[in-house]
Amino acid sequence: MKPTFMRLTGALLAAAMLLLSACSKPSGTDGGPSTSSGTGQTDTGQSGSGQGGSDTSQGAQPRRGPNGEVYGGVYRMAVGAEPAGIDPHIDTTLFTYRLSRNIFSTLVRYKGETLELEPELLAEMPAISPDGRTYSFRLKEGVKFHNGATLTAHDVKYTFERLLTPATKAANTWVLQDVVGADEMLNGTATELAGLKVTGDYTFEITLKQPFGPFLYYLATAPASIYPAEYAREKGDAFAREPVGTGPFRLKEWRENELLVLERNPDFFEEGYPFLDAIEYRVVADESTRWLEFEAGNLDSNEIPTVEWENATQSGRWKVWETTTLNTYYLSLQLEMVPDPRVREAISLAIDRQKIIDTIHNGTGTPAIGFTSPGIVGALTGAPGFPYDPDRARQLIKEAGAEGMTIVSWQRGGDKVTDSNLAIQQMLAEVGLNYVVEIYDSATFREARANGEIMANQGNWYADYPDPDNYLWTYFHSSSSRGMSVAMNDPEVDRILEEARISTDQAARVKAYQDLERKLLYEQYAIIPLWHLKSYFVSQPNVYGFKLNPVFVYDYKTVWKDVQ
Repeated sequence: MKPTFMRLTGALLAAAMLLLSACSKPSGTDGGPSTSSGTGQTDTGQSGSGQGGSDTSQGAQPRRGPNGEVYGGVYRMAVGAEPAGIDPHIDTTLFTYRLSRNIFSTLVRYKGETLELEPELLAEMPAISPDGRTYSFRLKEGVKFHNGATLTAHDVKYTFERLLTPATKAANTWVLQDVVGADEMLNGTATELAGLKVTGDYTFEITLKQPFGPFLYYLATAPASIYPAEYAREKGDAFAREPVGTGPFRLKEWRENELLVLERNPDFFEEGYPFLDAIEYRVVADESTRWLEFEAGNLDSNEIPTVEWENATQSGRWKVWETTTLNTYYLSLQLEMVPDPRVREAISLAIDRQKIIDTIHNGTGTPAIGFTSPGIVGALTGAPGFPYDPDRARQLIKEAGAEGMTIVSWQRGGDKVTDSNLAIQQMLAEVGLNYVVEIYDSATFREARANGEIMANQGNWYADYPDPDNYLWTYFHSSSSRGMSVAMNDPEVDRILEEARISTDQAARVKAYQDLERKLLYEQYAIIPLWHLKSYFVSQPNVYGFKLNPVFVYDYKTVWKDVQ
C-alpha cells in the first residue's frame, strides 16, 4: 500500500503555536475528575445460561443477573480506524489486543482489576518444577471454540508453534522466546517446539531454557491467545479477518472501513456471561464526529477529546471512568540515524513535558523520570527527571554541529497529526531543529518498524506484563531493539538484561534494572521518556460493570446496560 504522509510547516506550525498559547487546564481538575464507581460487579458462579435479551416492549421485564445486571442490548462504540486484522500473533496495536481479549481466551488472565493471575482456560494454576524450568498445565474440559470444536492440548501446541513459525511473520515471538526449541523454530531448523510436550488430551508441559519468573505473565497477554488448530490451519492468512476463539464474544460481521460487530458467544464456558447481546464498533475517522455521536446518545462510550474535557468531566451528564494504567509515552530516536548523544539530549531538553501535559492532556499525567512505568516493581525511582532547558539545548545542538537538522518522525494511522506531535514540532523548531511528521497507514508503519527503517516515533508503550523486562528488553536488547526504532546493539546491555531476566534474587534484579535504566536514559539518552497518563473515558449513565485493569485491555464480559 502506498503510504500517505503530511509534512508540517507554515500554517500547521502556527496552529501548534496557537494550541499551546491558547489552551489551559480546566479548573477543578488538579486531582482528576470525579469518577463513577462502576458498580454492578459480577459473580462468575451465577446461575443462568447467559442467553436472553433486554426487550421490555409490551411490559416484558428484562432478565437480570444476581446483582441486578441486565441481560441483552447492543454496546455501541466508534473507532478512528479498523484493525488490519484480528490476529495478535501479528498485530501489536492496542485495539487488536482489546478485540482479542473478547474474542479469544488465554491460559491465565489477570484477576479483575488486580495484577494477580488466575486460571482462564486452565483448570488450575500450573505446577512448577523445583528448578523453575518446567510448567505442568491442565486445561478445563468441555470448552468450545466459536465454530463448535472442543479445546484440547493439541490446539495449544498448534497455536504456540504457529507463533514461532517463520512463515507466520509474527511480531510477538517474545512470548515464547524462553521455551526450549523456540530458537530452532524461529530460524527454520525445526518445525515443532521441543519444549512443549502434550501429555494427554487436556494436559501438557512447557520447559524453559532457564528459569524466568515473569513467564506466566507472558501467557496472559493477547499474543498468547489460543486458536483452534484445524480451523486456523485451514484459513491461513484469512484467519485474521475471520477469527475464531473461545472468548465471550464472536465475530458476527465486518464491513470494511465501516462496521465491526461482535455477538454474544452462546457456548461461552463461563456460565452466565456475557451480559450484552453484541458490541458494535463503527469506523468514524473524525474525532469531532465521534464525540457528537456520543453526545447525541448514539454511542455508549467514547474517549474524551481535549477540547471537550471540561464538558465531559464537569457537566454531570455522563459517567467518567478513570484507571491508572501501566504506560509510558516516549520519543524514540533510531541511534544509527541520530548517533550523537548531544543531539538526543538536546531534544529532551527542548520538550516542555509539563506544558504538554497541562495543555493537551488536561493535567491528567505526570512527567516521566524513567522508561519503565511507575507501579511496576523495579521501575526507576529517585531519578532527577528531565529538565526543560531550551538554552542548554541550543548550546548542545551548536556543539554537535546539528543546527537545522531534520528529524523525520513517523506517526501511525489517523487522518491528522496528533496534538502532542504538533507541540513537539514547535518546541524543537525553537531550538533550531526541523521536526517533520509523516503519517503512514498501519501496515506500512508496522513493516518499516520491523525492518528498522523509522528514524523517530512519538509513541507509547502500555505494559504487556508488569515487569521491567517488558520495557527494557523490548526496546534495548539487540534481538528486538531495531524493530522498536531504537537500534541499541550493545553486548554489555544484552548481558545485563539476560542475567536480570533469569535472576531469582529480586533485590539484585531490581538494582540491575534501575542501574541500567539510569545509564541508558541519563547518560546515553537512548530513548526520551515523556510522560505517563491516567486513562479516562466517558459512558452514558446506564452503563455498568467495567473492571478496568492496569494493563489496559478491556474485558466486556462483565459490562451491562440498564434499561432506560
